[in-house]
Amino acid sequence: MSLRPSSSIVLVFAALVLALLALATSVAAQSPPAAAGAGACPAPPASCPAPTNPADPACAGFRMCDADATAATTNLCSQMPGMPGCSVSSLCASSPSSIPSPYCSPMSVLANICSADMPTMSACKTYVNQCGSAANASTSVNAQCKEASSAAIPGFPTSKSATQNVYSICHEMSMPGCEACTISSSTSSYPSNSCDLMGTYALLCKAMPDMSQCADWKAMCAATPGLSYCSAGSAADPPVMRMFFHTGLADYVLFESWVPRTSGQYFGTWVAIFILGVFYEGWHAIIATCEAKYLRTTTKPADGNSEANLMPNGATPSRIGDRIKHALLRFVAKAVTVTIAYSLMLVAMTFNVGLFFAVVVGLATGSAIFTDVTRAALTAALTNEGEELCC
Repeated sequence: MSLRPSSSIVLVFAALVLALLALATSVAAQSPPAAAGAGACPAPPASCPAPTNPADPACAGFRMCDADATAATTNLCSQMPGMPGCSVSSLCASSPSSIPSPYCSPMSVLANICSADMPTMSACKTYVNQCGSAANASTSVNAQCKEASSAAIPGFPTSKSATQNVYSICHEMSMPGCEACTISSSTSSYPSNSCDLMGTYALLCKAMPDMSQCADWKAMCAATPGLSYCSAGSAADPPVMRMFFHTGLADYVLFESWVPRTSGQYFGTWVAIFILGVFYEGWHAIIATCEAKYLRTTTKPADGNSEANLMPNGATPSRIGDRIKHALLRFVAKAVTVTIAYSLMLVAMTFNVGLFFAVVVGLATGSAIFTDVTRAALTAALTNEGEELCC
């Protein structure tokens, strides 16, 4: 009778242990990935340890895990970091919102390189054997390859096409961004300095979207407009060069760094150009006044002899020095005049409607203010000295 309580306790304890073991076994069976360890890839199916042909039905269930896809991309980009696919990989790591879903998934990023660009590189072997290259992708029976998260960006340029388009654009028209890539010839398939091909190509095409070399870029952007390679508006984007009258804020104004992007910057630019136009007319008045004063001090009066009125005083050393000094002043005055005139012309040639009228209104206002001054100086020179102004 004294053993019964002990036996009961042992039985209860044993039942509890068995229940805990059963519960642990059940949990382990339901969550094998957690037991496998972080970052580990599941074992491939026994029927396909490694794919060798995208059309092999035995490998239809084979899956490349994210870790393997990322490792392959890292390998490829360590060898050729300028590939367009590597640019996408970099953006996905630094700014995922720059690339719309699902094109930042590891399999999709790898597809940008291995599908059409560099399928023969060794790190692409597993992908090509599983999903095929652009030439035979349609024959693949692999289920993972048909998922949206495994697709490359539609119309994504290859290294060769991007290289040759950048070369052609930059040899047709030197533009900001051309200095980034060193490309030896029109037949090159990759830049010698491994520049960011996709970033450079997009930068050039944002500035001149209607160039024939931007057809690949336009096709890509039409298919996936949310790509940062396509959208404009950031401070780093160059202004679009339009050779026709247009409105808008962003345009190059004389210098690469002078690009108004806000209403305040545009207003400041308009005022600066307006003032330059007014100053141009005032500068002409200053030159005319100085010429009239110079003529009055260097010409002898000669009663009744109009020809004598045109003759300067004797060619003494002091007079020669004065003439040389005045010639230098004329040189500077003309240089300033031409610089301002061509600057205003170049502003007008931006074809920006607002900036064009800043030039027109500035010149018109300056003319209204300074015409009388110029006319008075001209009259003084003609009446008092009989010589036409030369500047």
